[in-house]
Amino acid sequence: MISLKKIRGLAAIELTMILPFLLLLIFATAEFSRLLYQYNALTKIVRDASRYLIDHASPGSTQAINITQATLDEVNAIFIHGDVSSSTNELLPNLANADITVSVDGDFITIHASYVWQPIFADRVSTFGLGNDIDLNFPLVVNYTMRAL
Repeated sequence: MISLKKIRGLAAIELTMILPFLLLLIFATAEFSRLLYQYNALTKIVRDASRYLIDHASPGSTQAINITQATLDEVNAIFIHGDVSSSTNELLPNLANADITVSVDGDFITIHASYVWQPIFADRVSTFGLGNDIDLNFPLVVNYTMRAL
């Protein structure tokens, strides 16, 4: 018959063997969830900035879309802070360092944003000397095109 001490020791060994895999699964799920949240937030930010730009863009004398520098500054403030008049916290961490471009093609205005996502737990995965470490920072890219009215 197996004694209670042996069963407890066996349970401790099993936990020691399975805990690293369980923690890896939990942390990977948390990071992936955070990535999806930040991508969704970036998409919403670009969409809101694009809608503001469409409302404030005006056709010039040649019927080409005219965007003033003041309007671009307001769009940048919406992109970073979520509001024209606000200068509080950034909507996403390091969002001010994101690459934002606005292009006009006929009646269409496109906002392109590239934001570097950074994981919380580790920036690199070690290959243990078998090559270069794997960088986990990568850009989240969002394009949003709307027609100016």
